[in-house]
Amino acid sequence: MNPGMAEEAGKVASATVTALASAPAVLALVIFNLMFMAMSVYVVMKSTERWNAEIDRWEKLVHACQDIPGNK
Repeated sequence: MNPGMAEEAGKVASATVTALASAPAVLALVIFNLMFMAMSVYVVMKSTERWNAEIDRWEKLVHACQDIPGNK
């Protein structure tokens, strides 16, 4: 009988945990990289919000300048 998908995934997970336990530096790098990616996504999201607010501010300024009497 061939092992199913769940058994194979369990073997891979077990081997991965064993390998990472024997090399704590690699585990630390994996954790650091995950934290770095999460931080990068957060920074990009906040930067996008900031730029959207800046565009809205410029749009209001342009409309205000167009509403000045005598301005064509």
